[in-house]
Amino acid sequence: MAEGASENLVSNPAEIASLLASLYRKHASITVNFRGKSQHYASMILDLDREEGVFYLDEFNPPSGHKRALSGEPFSIRASTQGLSIFFNHCQLLDIIKEEKGAIYKVAFPKLVKHDQKRQAFRARVLRSMSAPITLLSYERGEPFKGSLVDLSNGGCNFILNELVDPPLRDLEIFEELTLDIEDFERSITVAAEMRRISEDEQKEITSCGVRFINVDGSTQAEIDRLVMFLQREALRMDVSRQ
Repeated sequence: MAEGASENLVSNPAEIASLLASLYRKHASITVNFRGKSQHYASMILDLDREEGVFYLDEFNPPSGHKRALSGEPFSIRASTQGLSIFFNHCQLLDIIKEEKGAIYKVAFPKLVKHDQKRQAFRARVLRSMSAPITLLSYERGEPFKGSLVDLSNGGCNFILNELVDPPLRDLEIFEELTLDIEDFERSITVAAEMRRISEDEQKEITSCGVRFINVDGSTQAEIDRLVMFLQREALRMDVSRQ
């Protein structure tokens, strides 16, 4: 099952406000385009007012975007964060607030928003009979942790560390190197990862973890995709042999 996207057109004002609020809370970077122009401008949502139906944008960068905004040119906005992609157009400034650190743009809520949500990636399980060691390394901590892979998707994995980590692992902690070394797969894969799930079992003295891969280049992502397919084929082959 490949990772895909579910597309929706949102026109309900309350839903539109919630989408904009999500971008605001996550400090998402916003790309601004003026109609008929190829230049992209960067900004972010600084605040929003649900009752008035407006939101406030930071001054556009590069500075030529500010000149276009002053001239009243309509623009579109595109933003993406944590699997959520939002696009809307026909935006125009209602007001410009001059601050010491730059301009702030007041913009009306859009009437229609295109909203894409990535579906959860398929997770390929690792067979119990398969050797699937992982090594987790944080440059800050120094000593690497050893464990076993439980399952793998295109965007992350779950694994078990053979110890109770001290000092304890932290949610969103960054590990510069997570190395997957799967039996019968031709090469190991090393990728940076962000800790997303931590569960300790003091009786068994193990730590169950879930991570999200980050800063993945194209060639490494291709290797991860191939490894997911490899694990799927191995699981299917085992299921067929049992029939």
